[in-house]
Amino acid sequence: MFKIAKRALGAVEPFEYLPSDAQLTVGSAATLGSGGKLAKTAATAAPTHMVMGEKTAAGLYPAMRVLPTTVFETHSSAAVANTLVGSKVTLGEDAASVTATTEGGVFTVDWTDGAGAGGRVRGHFE
Repeated sequence: MFKIAKRALGAVEPFEYLPSDAQLTVGSAATLGSGGKLAKTAATAAPTHMVMGEKTAAGLYPAMRVLPTTVFETHSSAAVANTLVGSKVTLGEDAASVTATTEGGVFTVDWTDGAGAGGRVRGHFE
């Protein structure tokens, strides 16, 4: 699950309520498609939004735009070593975590606790 760790700007991005045909989870990365619907973000694609709540009765997900000034914290599916700080890693299969794979990476690692699977990682999307 992606959580906001800090923001470089004092302003808070407002939630947008967007439709989706996919079953999305809170804290997962999503991409706004050309049809105006959210979809789960692929491992090597940069997300446009983060899902911030459960689907409403009207079938809309509350989501916030992903900005390069927002630092997120999440868990890793494998050990993200300190040597990867500054590198970009891919998203996990669930679109709510990251891997230690740098090929095709989209999440820039700013900090890692260096633990194995389930370790904490902070970073941003450009």
